[in-house]
Amino acid sequence: MRLRLSFILASLGITLAACQHNQQQPVQQDREAANPFKYTKKSSVCNTTPVAKETDGSLKTTMNVRSDDGQCEFTVEQADSKGNYLSFGVVTPPEHGKTFIYNYDKRTYIRYIPTLAYAGTDKFVVNLLHQDGVTKTILSVDATIDNTGVQVAKPIASPTTMHRKVTRHKRTVSHRRTIKKAK
Repeated sequence: MRLRLSFILASLGITLAACQHNQQQPVQQDREAANPFKYTKKSSVCNTTPVAKETDGSLKTTMNVRSDDGQCEFTVEQADSKGNYLSFGVVTPPEHGKTFIYNYDKRTYIRYIPTLAYAGTDKFVVNLLHQDGVTKTILSVDATIDNTGVQVAKPIASPTTMHRKVTRHKRTVSHRRTIKKAK
C-alpha cells in the first residue's frame, strides 16, 4: 500500500512539474493597422500624400494605387480634437471604384478600392461632420490608378449546347353548324 501511494504521489509531482514547465503563452493581439475587415487585401501600390487644408477650409489629398483588387486607405483626424469625426458621407462617389469610410480606434479611415484592371484617374468627395455636430469639412481625393502587371482571368468558354429546333404546327379547329330548314 505504501509503495502504491508513493508511486501515485511521485507521478502526480512529475505531472504537475511538467504542466508548470509547459505553460501556454498568452495570446497576442493582432498588431496590424486597424483593419476590422480582414478579408480585404492591400494594394501592391498605395501611396497617399498628407491631407492638406485648402484656403477655403476644405481638405485635399491624392493617392496612387494599383488596380489589383486591393485596397488603399488613409486616416483623417479632427485638427481641434485629435479624434475621429462624428459622422461622414460620400458626396461624390468614385466612378471607377468604391470607397468605404468607417471610424475605428478614434480615427476615421477612408478606404478606396479601384475597379480591377482599370488604368486612369478617379475622384471622390467626402463630407466629414465634426464632433460638435454642426461643423462640416469637405475632403476631396484625387486618385491615379495604374494596372501594371494586372491580369484579368478570361472566362472559361462554356461547352456549346445543342439547340433543338421545335416546330409547332398551328391547329385549326372548325365547328360546323347544321341548319335545319323550316317546312
